[in-house]
Amino acid sequence: MQEYMNNLQSTVLFKNFTEFEIRAALSCLQGSIKDYAKKDVIFAQEELLDSAGIILCGNVLLCKENISGTRFIFSELGSGDIFGETALRLAQEPSGYEAVAGSDCKILFIRINKIIRPGSQTCQLRARIIENMMLLLLENNRAVYQKLDLVSHKSLRERVLHYLSLQAQKNNSSSFEIPFSRSDLADYLTVDRSALSRELQRMAQDGLIAFSRNRFELLAADA
Repeated sequence: MQEYMNNLQSTVLFKNFTEFEIRAALSCLQGSIKDYAKKDVIFAQEELLDSAGIILCGNVLLCKENISGTRFIFSELGSGDIFGETALRLAQEPSGYEAVAGSDCKILFIRINKIIRPGSQTCQLRARIIENMMLLLLENNRAVYQKLDLVSHKSLRERVLHYLSLQAQKNNSSSFEIPFSRSDLADYLTVDRSALSRELQRMAQDGLIAFSRNRFELLAADA
């Protein structure tokens, strides 16, 4: 656990917690670590959740399947991010989405209901954890709005450039790697994979981007 302490301290859930306080909180939350290989299903969308997961290393894709059976990725999470906050619900219900390992990853699962409904033993850090949980929900709402902003771009080129610009900002560099395969990127952008591949080639020919597999470089800001 010690090697991942910096990751935990960087999460919204443990914001402003000391290492000692994190260890105490994990004891209250019955923290347990599990390893997943790339493409493993962490939980299915019909599964009932009793725990949230903190990504210690690797990345996780949150996916949904619509009524026609088409799968799309609505969020990609990395080290330090938290998912499965629907475990906060008072009554257990299906998650409504699927969590899949986007790479080999290690997940710390915590029983949030031990804080929300503590029973006979109340954790001394309960109030601070609940306060940070509210911040987490606000962060996740912001991520949803970012995705809505992304898919609001009607042309494929605009959508790709917007996504790549966000990745450049996230990496603080015009050259970066994205966490998606070409198929996963198409799912995330909710576009056809073949159309995406053709557009990427055209964007490279137009001098907007350079790319090799999942490494991209933004060469121009305007479409």
